[in-house]
Amino acid sequence: MKKILLFVFSVFSLISFAQWSNHSFVHGGLTRNYRIYVPAIYNPANSVPLIVALHGLGDNMTNFSGVGFDAVADTANFISVYPQAIADPNFGTAWNSGAGAFGFYPNVTVNDVDFIKSLIDTVSVHYNIHQSKIFSTGFSMGAFMTNRLACELSNKIASFASVSGTIGSGITCTPSRPISICHFHGTADATISYTANMYGMNAQPLVNFWVANNSCNTTPVHTNLPDAVPGDGYTIEHDVYSGGANGTVVEHFKVNNGPHTWLYIPANDIDYSTEIWKFFMDKMLPAPVGLTEYTRLNYVKVFPNPASGSFMILQTEENSIHTVELLDITGKIINRESFSGSTLSVDISKYATGIYYLKCFSKQGSLIGCQKISVQ
Repeated sequence: MKKILLFVFSVFSLISFAQWSNHSFVHGGLTRNYRIYVPAIYNPANSVPLIVALHGLGDNMTNFSGVGFDAVADTANFISVYPQAIADPNFGTAWNSGAGAFGFYPNVTVNDVDFIKSLIDTVSVHYNIHQSKIFSTGFSMGAFMTNRLACELSNKIASFASVSGTIGSGITCTPSRPISICHFHGTADATISYTANMYGMNAQPLVNFWVANNSCNTTPVHTNLPDAVPGDGYTIEHDVYSGGANGTVVEHFKVNNGPHTWLYIPANDIDYSTEIWKFFMDKMLPAPVGLTEYTRLNYVKVFPNPASGSFMILQTEENSIHTVELLDITGKIINRESFSGSTLSVDISKYATGIYYLKCFSKQGSLIGCQKISVQ
């Protein structure tokens, strides 16, 4: 798997609020780095989607951040984050994605699935991320990692898009739910072959796997994209497998004569970054039972939020709330307390950093409010 060939460009924003920034935190004893883009139109008062974009083997977060999601985000209003893989002594920067051959798999001791989970939680503490609209995409080995996340982290990530990478031979994929997937692949890819992939599944079997997982229609709606740039030597077929459980869909963009690269307009007939956002934009993580309402009661204050150690609930209409529950992102109840009087302190010192939900119930047991809590 070779380094992605990109049209790398510098972005000079005329609006000072749009910004790139680099950050790091320690995970599993390793310093993990990531790059993030926040568009100028982001308003902390409103939750926005998050795209996690994963680079290929030997690449890095700075180079891969040039694929163009920032330009899309400037009007679509989402945040994009570009984590960096750890360097493997034999392969360069590599994800523990399950992609490998002849018994060799890079960075098998690095828990990248949990790193991505922690990264999402970290970004969610600092920005108002819509927890039902978190997405992942990647190129080459980053696409293998994206598919591994679909297999193992679909309780946190709503939908996935992979470019020139499939499910690696080193993992067994047992998805926990139907998942909308979009896959892009060139038939002349000499690195991750369309039909003779030595690192994992071939392209069409990958599509078939997700179609079967979702119980989608097995006969797709087939269209040919206009050959607007005949000079690039590629033509693109688009298959849409709809009708999946819970409204899921699988899409496949087959790039005839396409190599191992990320396509963009105006050089090609398609802009992958734009097309990936179009696929993501109407997808949402299924809400756990009981977390479909996010009503903030005007007579209840929760502070501080984000919180560390504990947070306080203050109700100005005494005894309106009888019971409170704290739930994790999957909807599992991890704490339940009775509420009498006007204040209640909730101990969260034993909980990991991340997003939780506070549910408030009346004396009659009716749900009267649900609010997101960020634990630092």
